Amino acid sequence: MMTRGASGPNRPRLLLTSAMAQHANSRLERLEEAGFELVERYDVASSTPPDELARSLDGIWGTVAGSEPYTREVLQQATSLRVIARCGVGYDAIDVDAATENGVAVLITPEGNFESVADFALALMLACVRRLVAADQAVRSGDWRPTELSGDLARATVGIVGLGRIGRAVAQRLRGFGCRILGVETQPDQTACAQLGIELMTLEEVLPLADVLTLHVPRTPETYHLIGTRELGMMKRSAVLVNTARGGIVDEWALFDALSAGALAGAGLDVFEQEPIAGDHPLRQCSNVILSGHVSAFTRLATEQTLDAVVAGLLDIAADRTPAGWVNRPATVQK
Repeated sequence: MMTRGASGPNRPRLLLTSAMAQHANSRLERLEEAGFELVERYDVASSTPPDELARSLDGIWGTVAGSEPYTREVLQQATSLRVIARCGVGYDAIDVDAATENGVAVLITPEGNFESVADFALALMLACVRRLVAADQAVRSGDWRPTELSGDLARATVGIVGLGRIGRAVAQRLRGFGCRILGVETQPDQTACAQLGIELMTLEEVLPLADVLTLHVPRTPETYHLIGTRELGMMKRSAVLVNTARGGIVDEWALFDALSAGALAGAGLDVFEQEPIAGDHPLRQCSNVILSGHVSAFTRLATEQTLDAVVAGLLDIAADRTPAGWVNRPATVQK
């Protein structure tokens, strides 16, 4: 554990657990200048036991949080905690109801990383459709090219599930490829969809049409295993699935079965139900899936923009202003 800034009885303490804070420390200098004491604990992660996480929150006013789980048990023990500022838009690791009941504000940064996540989703689409890993492996093994033709993203039909900032940014990028874009969204922005040329459909309508299906919805009870055996069975055998949203939206065992049986051409996954995934996870053995470790927003631009938004939100809360990205307003926040 490292502490930055002068300590003192009247200085609010901020716990830094997000890897973003570790890689762009300079963006947090405004917090030190505003009188915060910064406590660095980058070892705190999603696998941290509740009691250990609660102990790390002793005397802490706010957190620049990663994906560690703020359960009801943890929040009830963290009596000094008043703000959880998430580096990103997902907050499924936080019991928001318990946070509200315990007077803890939950902040997210909706404008921080959407461009970088959209870029990465497109990168996974291209890598899967063009079979980039197989091409690389062919050359490394002494061959020249794979024996099978790849698909194309140009003129493909792409289904986007979730049309928030990230989903719309993906659609904007796909227009340059001349794609037919199908969208699934419960509360669509009709004007934005019209401007981006998105055809709104139900998930059941999109699945048999899509050459690529990309997911951009939060993980909620309604979206848990949204893509399972039934849904995968409705897709083309030549289709590709991309998930840069949240683990648990895809039933990973059903996906493994589909990929192993050739019922789906490939997948690109940046997120998993349990992170990091286990060493013996069956998807690690599939040659037609590209795996990455929740890195879609792990870029210089996204990190800087996200941390700037986190700093602004924390300073707003401390000054009794209403911050952007306040999930559980009007939570009672005591300074």
